Amino acid sequence: MPSFKRILVIKLKQPGDVLLSAALLPALKEAWPEARVTFLVSRGAEEMLADHPKLDGLLVAGRRGANWKETLGLLRHLRRSRFDLVLELSGGDRGAFFSLVSGAGTRLAFDQPRRALWHRWGPFTRLLPRPSDRMHMVEQNLEILKPLGITPGPGRLDFYWSRELEAGVQELLKSLGLGPKGFVVMHPGAGWGFKCWTPSGYARVIEVLQTDYNLAVVLTGSGAALEQELIAAILKESRVAPLNLAGRLTLKSLGALIAKARLFFGVDSAPMHLAAAVKTPTVALFGPTGDYNWRPWGKGHLVIRKDWECLPCGQDGCEGSKVSRCLTELTPEEVLTRMKEHLGSLGGGPGA
Repeated sequence: MPSFKRILVIKLKQPGDVLLSAALLPALKEAWPEARVTFLVSRGAEEMLADHPKLDGLLVAGRRGANWKETLGLLRHLRRSRFDLVLELSGGDRGAFFSLVSGAGTRLAFDQPRRALWHRWGPFTRLLPRPSDRMHMVEQNLEILKPLGITPGPGRLDFYWSRELEAGVQELLKSLGLGPKGFVVMHPGAGWGFKCWTPSGYARVIEVLQTDYNLAVVLTGSGAALEQELIAAILKESRVAPLNLAGRLTLKSLGALIAKARLFFGVDSAPMHLAAAVKTPTVALFGPTGDYNWRPWGKGHLVIRKDWECLPCGQDGCEGSKVSRCLTELTPEEVLTRMKEHLGSLGGGPGA
């Protein structure tokens, strides 16, 4: 097995994708305990990796059109760092360019047949066959280690935060009158509307959790207009009053909050992956996206989806509508029936 001292992992994707790539850190540190491992991620995703005890460096790339001085500074840093191994997991032009600029002696990426010829060969010393599309993204990320002589284990996904943030979340729970494992975090939104369920469905689940299971529901969400509108519609539909923290939490504080919840309820989203990373049992509703790729990683989770032949279609709504019938036609009764079985397996049930 070759020896490396300075390793760069490039993952210029959304926060949830970046979190799933964190499974490489334990494997890399086990193979090369003395190596310095740095991640390069897109701005807005750095919270997913910050505070990880096995991470030595974290670089942030601005989005396309970022300040040219900032980009030039990043390029200079990449060159000066003298990385000897680069693992490019983004699959795009920018990741390929940053890989080339690094000057590392070994630069690996998965082959992208539809990319331009310069992208396929110039930036990399070796291109690897793409993993099976049926593999979970954690497993796909780990596949890049095999040519280096590493046989990765099942993949461990973790999420970390500071003591100061932990104290802040504890104080928040105290102010809300919530104890550990005495509440459910419900995160209804996602980056795209076609991945979301119905306000009436969420409202019905809130009513059952609070009335039948005696579990307080904490609604969370970003400050984005789409998510705020969804939260408002849920509150209007619900006959009981959940606690609403939408727009008030960072990704770090959201992860720390979910870690103290009895259950997480949501859709295919970055917070769903946070729940899996902090080992909180998760109920995840899936529509057009493939749960074999994106399901909550680990054991103890429940995926609920329609059993339709057209799924997963990977489309942003049915026939370009931006609305996924596989989600809008998923009834609260279907969801609650599955949840009742799941909560029972966790030692819960009405009155728990």
